Amino acid sequence: MKKRAGQDYSLVAVGDRADFDALRKLHKEKKRFSNSRVAYYAISYKRLLEGNTPKVKTKDILFFLFFPFDYWNRYIEPARYKGIYGNKKFYKKFDNFFKRVESTVRKSFKGKRIHYINSPRLSAGYRDKLAVKRLMLKKKVPTPRLYNVKGLRALYNHLSKGRSFFLKPRYGSMGKGITYISPRQWKTNFLFRNNRVLSRKSDYGWRFRDITGKDRFIEKLFNGDFYMEDAVDFLTLKGKKFDLRIYVFFGKALFIYPKSSDPDDITTNISQSGAGEYAAFLRPLPKSLIRRAEREAIAAAKSAGLNFAGVDIIIDEDMKNIYVLDINVFPGFPRKRIFNLAKHLTRHFKELPPRKIQETP
Repeated sequence: MKKRAGQDYSLVAVGDRADFDALRKLHKEKKRFSNSRVAYYAISYKRLLEGNTPKVKTKDILFFLFFPFDYWNRYIEPARYKGIYGNKKFYKKFDNFFKRVESTVRKSFKGKRIHYINSPRLSAGYRDKLAVKRLMLKKKVPTPRLYNVKGLRALYNHLSKGRSFFLKPRYGSMGKGITYISPRQWKTNFLFRNNRVLSRKSDYGWRFRDITGKDRFIEKLFNGDFYMEDAVDFLTLKGKKFDLRIYVFFGKALFIYPKSSDPDDITTNISQSGAGEYAAFLRPLPKSLIRRAEREAIAAAKSAGLNFAGVDIIIDEDMKNIYVLDINVFPGFPRKRIFNLAKHLTRHFKELPPRKIQETP
């Protein structure tokens, strides 16, 4: 792309064609960068790591890193993967991959001022969900309480007091590998056969099954890379339980995307049978409550050092407390007919003040 007079910086989107839910949606809006102060480029991780990079004319380059689907599906969670989902090996491989990305960018764009929306280090680091939760707690961002329970006796003691919990994979995502434990029932979307915890072979359809009283299953999780947190009772709206995906960009809440499911469902993840709702779904809620949720989402992204994130928030059934469930560095974009996030991002990129672009050393 030839540099036009007045272009301040180049935006380089890095990702794979398999990313139909985010990168490809942004790429479809590339014409909006025409005749603007931003030069737009797109490149795959494969081309980047091979050194086959575009000839960028501007001095400043802002990299927008998307999820590396090709690498993930080949080296971290391949079709024949037989291990437990979300273990530490996932994180180590993910971290090594983004270290390679950062090193390659430095070598390939010598003499340029390199910036990232979210740095490679943070892009990998967010995968450690427990570390992110501890960061939020340190910054006083409300998030469900963590429990350091590693034995069945302690678990049963908590259950006898009427408490309910989630056991989650420390390095997981997308609502996969979730186990719900309450005094009345235990459910998981793992498989448990022949005393082995098994993962499903797809990102979708992780259906929950009853495993009430299966102590051996819980012991397996206690001995693995899992953490336990309080199970907050969701507020229901229009007969549905729901959470809020709030898209935060450089300290601003761009859009609130409600996700809903049946009240008896364990999660609201769209990948696990949840549904996206229009903004009108939230009209019965007080505006002050929505503003609180936006503030907490912005605070959560800031606590993790992220300039762009999809922050998942729940409201408790009494509408008194708001909790940040998760921070997503690679959030899927809403359906276009609900909200064209890619279109709005292009506008914000064109308006982004140079001082907002944080240089990465």
